[in-house]
Amino acid sequence: MKRSVGFTHSFSPMPFLLLLMVVGSLLATAAFSQTQIEQNAANKIDWLAMFMWLAGGLALFLFGMEQMVKGLLVVAGDKLKVGLAKLTNNRVMGALTGAGITAVIQSSSVTTVLVVGFVSAGLITLTQAAGVIMGANLGTTITAQIVAFKVTNFALLMIAIGFSMQFLAKLRRKKALGDLIMGLGLIFFGVSLMSEGMAPLRDYPPFLDLMQQMQNPFYGILLGLVFTALVQSSSATIAVVIVMASNGFLTLPAGIALVLGADIGTTITALLAAIGKSREALRAALIHVQFNIYGVLIWLPFIPELANMAVAISAHATVSDGSVAMLAENTPREIANANTLFKVVCLAVFLPFIPVFLWVVYKILPVLSEEKTTGEFQAEFLDKSLTHTPSLAMKAVNLELEHYQKQVGLFYKRVVSMIANPNFDRLSREDLTLQRLRSYQRQILSYLGQTGQNQLTPEEQTEYMKLMNVVNNLESMLEAAGSNLLQILHEMTQDNIKPSETMLNLVGQLTSEVGKAMDNALKSIYSKDSESAMAVLAIKQTIDHLIQDALTHQVKRFRPDEERLKVFRYEMQLIDGLKQLHTLSKRIARLQLAESNQTLNVSSGLDKVANTVEKSL
Repeated sequence: MKRSVGFTHSFSPMPFLLLLMVVGSLLATAAFSQTQIEQNAANKIDWLAMFMWLAGGLALFLFGMEQMVKGLLVVAGDKLKVGLAKLTNNRVMGALTGAGITAVIQSSSVTTVLVVGFVSAGLITLTQAAGVIMGANLGTTITAQIVAFKVTNFALLMIAIGFSMQFLAKLRRKKALGDLIMGLGLIFFGVSLMSEGMAPLRDYPPFLDLMQQMQNPFYGILLGLVFTALVQSSSATIAVVIVMASNGFLTLPAGIALVLGADIGTTITALLAAIGKSREALRAALIHVQFNIYGVLIWLPFIPELANMAVAISAHATVSDGSVAMLAENTPREIANANTLFKVVCLAVFLPFIPVFLWVVYKILPVLSEEKTTGEFQAEFLDKSLTHTPSLAMKAVNLELEHYQKQVGLFYKRVVSMIANPNFDRLSREDLTLQRLRSYQRQILSYLGQTGQNQLTPEEQTEYMKLMNVVNNLESMLEAAGSNLLQILHEMTQDNIKPSETMLNLVGQLTSEVGKAMDNALKSIYSKDSESAMAVLAIKQTIDHLIQDALTHQVKRFRPDEERLKVFRYEMQLIDGLKQLHTLSKRIARLQLAESNQTLNVSSGLDKVANTVEKSL
């Protein structure tokens, strides 16, 4: 069901809740400062207050990330998705695409989840996905670089500007831009709160001793892994690491170990995103796991060397008041640079070995027999060498339509068979089949487009226009099957709803007649068979009668309760989808009748239909 999108302002309590959170945090700052003075006198730490600052700051950081991504996907989401789906022709371009998009949205998890979804839908191949995933790991280093700069002074200003835009704007895009700016401000403000909350630990010996144990890289990797798996954001983990470093708690090697652990922990998000999707999507998630784990294993023995390289490329401030101050001033930038170096080198080393990654995942998840039967539909007759001879090329298209009819017929039968008992796994497989049929239809359309660039005779022009109309109607059929059959069955599965027995019987007859109409419509084109075209038009009364019976049944069983209304809506949408498929079948059949000029020779029972065809000419 489509939802209308207007431009009227709708009130949402979320901005006020955010404002209360920010005001509360500011009041807590003043209260905490007073508490800190008293604690210094007593040489004690208020652990509850510090935990609230750390937890609140982290919550604001994560919420800011969510707000920023949500706003960005509204402002530029279509462009990002198109870029991700199209700019992956080779592994280098795929890596650059993944890095670029992740640098913009500042979340490799979001990019990886999108990639897993695209693989599941069959929009990109596993080889293309591998390059994008590897590039996403590099793009996420931008977050660490931003946090390492002293930008927290602008946090409250950005929150105020973003809140004003979100609250006052009436256009959806401007509201989303406000979300984006406010989210970025919340990220910086959350970092500031975490830094302030950790301040009392600077002079707390037990904590400083604990930080000394972080010199063991295995402890650091384990802690970074667990923390990232819990918060589902490596960016948040690295932000916390940089905050700790800015307070002088971490040495550079310890910070690098935590970053390496975060790199492994973030793979949990990709694995969770693959749950319930195709095996190919799970393979994409496993490529992400491999890439990150192999990268950590390679760098683990060379953490001191990575630290030295990070120091060499970092600008250093001169601080003369102690080692802790030196750490606090220089280490955050060095950790951010080490993170970037680590991922740049991993990308350069592993990108040529994508086939090895694919070999491993196919060993872990072998191709099943049912997967082999659901591969891409390949055109059998569309020889490109024929496009310069339009008459032969259009004969090839007619042969291809016969092959297409068989594939779409099997797809239709599998889908309508699930009306009685929709199943999530089977529906997911048919979602993938629908995407492949769309790709198949586009192959035929592209071939026709190349053929049409030649000089056509009047007869060839007529045939060409007929075939173009047919292929465009096939696209509309796939859209109707997707939105009014598959999507409705998905919703019925989620709501655990099944049609009544009487409705199932009526729908069963209707699906059978519509299936015959679809077969006859395409047969009339590739066989130039006017009788098949007439058969499509002849069953109109039968289909109208079945639809009327279904409506009568609905009226008799109508009850104004929520559950029955939901069942009624789903059943009507299914019937509407079947009606659309029959209407499109009639359009295809009429194209053949128009060409053969036989519409006026039909029986008297179809005079009305013939007159309609004649008027359309």
